[in-house]
Amino acid sequence: MRLALGFLAAVCLGLLAGRLTACGQSDPHPPNPGSPGPTRLAVGGVGVGYAHTRAGALAANAGYQQAFADPAILNPAQLRARIEAVATPQSAPRMIAANEPGARRLRSGVLGAGIREGLPTLYFAVPVFYRVLSYSPRRAVIRSWGFTVVGNATTAEPGAYFGTSRVELVWSQGDWKIAATRAAFGPTPKLLTPREGGEGFSLVDLIEGMRPYAAAP
Repeated sequence: MRLALGFLAAVCLGLLAGRLTACGQSDPHPPNPGSPGPTRLAVGGVGVGYAHTRAGALAANAGYQQAFADPAILNPAQLRARIEAVATPQSAPRMIAANEPGARRLRSGVLGAGIREGLPTLYFAVPVFYRVLSYSPRRAVIRSWGFTVVGNATTAEPGAYFGTSRVELVWSQGDWKIAATRAAFGPTPKLLTPREGGEGFSLVDLIEGMRPYAAAP
């Protein structure tokens, strides 16, 4: 399965139905004054409007990754709207073609069925580390590593999928836009946490009602 963004995979594509718990860009906090962005929402609910700076490019890269790890993108119209909001006109058709098949598989599989049944669902991305491979006011190339968590309370046990990405952003139409992207699974750290914990609750129980941290690049 080709990946369109860093952590966007066949298992991590994302239906606007049922009860959802997600940490994407569909419900962003208002940016702080002087922050690199986003400053507004585009069609599809993805955050856009990043500063024309190195920090703005880094924030756009992380924000776009999180926006595509969201149950909303199982809806074909939402997937297209988000891609068209963050990609250049030249790269958007390629990204749509690469990700629509995976979205259809998830929509018709156990994850999509669980959302339609109203099961609590987890679907979020966490960028962890990044490296700026190159930067100019017109173009930024960023490599990042992180993970996506996807699953629900009963039929699809939540799992984490680690991946790396290389994203090329260009300054176009007053914002940072995706011009090219390449990604792959791994490297995956060895699991050291004991399989059985003593907390007495599941991951879905833990995440319910919580909000993600936001960190500046």
